[in-house]
Amino acid sequence: MTIYTIDELKQKIRTLDEKIEQAQSQVSFNGRSVSYQVTELTKQRDRYQTMLDELLAETGLRAKKHRIKYARFI
Repeated sequence: MTIYTIDELKQKIRTLDEKIEQAQSQVSFNGRSVSYQVTELTKQRDRYQTMLDELLAETGLRAKKHRIKYARFI
């Protein structure tokens, strides 16, 4: 039984990413309280990401992750 659909989870993660980004830009002004807020938003985002990964695994879809297979350093 799923609570959210894949699209709903992706939207929630996008929204949280925006909130985290905005809060991080305010850290230098407000200090500790915003830092706590960023931590809580990040935890919530991680929970949604885990739910999304599990849902994708159940439905047989894969999460698209960009990986570098080979790197060459000269």
